[in-house]
Amino acid sequence: MLEILVVIAIIGIIAAFALPSALTFVKGYRLHADASAIAAQLNVTRFRSTSQYKPYRLSFDVSASSTARQRLATNYASPQTEETQFLQRGIRFLATCPVSAKPGSIGSSVTAASSAIYFNTRGLPVDSTGTTYNNNVIYLANDNDLYDAVTVSLGGKVTIWNYNQTTSAWVSR
Repeated sequence: MLEILVVIAIIGIIAAFALPSALTFVKGYRLHADASAIAAQLNVTRFRSTSQYKPYRLSFDVSASSTARQRLATNYASPQTEETQFLQRGIRFLATCPVSAKPGSIGSSVTAASSAIYFNTRGLPVDSTGTTYNNNVIYLANDNDLYDAVTVSLGGKVTIWNYNQTTSAWVSR
C-alpha cells in the first residue's frame, strides 16, 4: 500500500509541473486555430464575391469577439449577414498592433486593425468605397499575450502571422 501511495505522489508531482505547460500549449493552439479560421473565412468571403458577382465583406466585432460574412449592394452598402462565427474562449481581437513591428507588407503608418475587410466582384481587397486597399490586417491575442495576425495582400492572398517574442518579428505560418 505504501508503494502505491509513493507512486501516486510522484505522479501528482509530475502532473503539477506539466499542467502549466499543457495549459499554455492549449491556449496557443486556440489562438492559432482562430487565426486559421479567420483566414479560411476571408478566403470564403473572397470566393463568394467572385462567384456571386457581388461585393462582400468580413466584419469584425471586437466587443462580441465575432466575425460576420456580409453580402453588400453594388455601392458597398446594405450589408446582409450570411454567417456569424465567434472566437474561442480566451481569444480576443486587438484594435491596434500590440508591438512596434508590423506583419508582412502592412505599412508602419497603419496603426489600427481593420474593422472589416471588403472584396470587390473580382475578389480584390478594397476599402468601403471600392478603391483597392493593401493594408488589411487583423490582430488576435490570447490570455498569455501571444499574438497572431491575419493579412490580406493587394492580390487577395491571405497570410497568417505569428509574433516571435524572442526575435521581435512576425513570422509567416
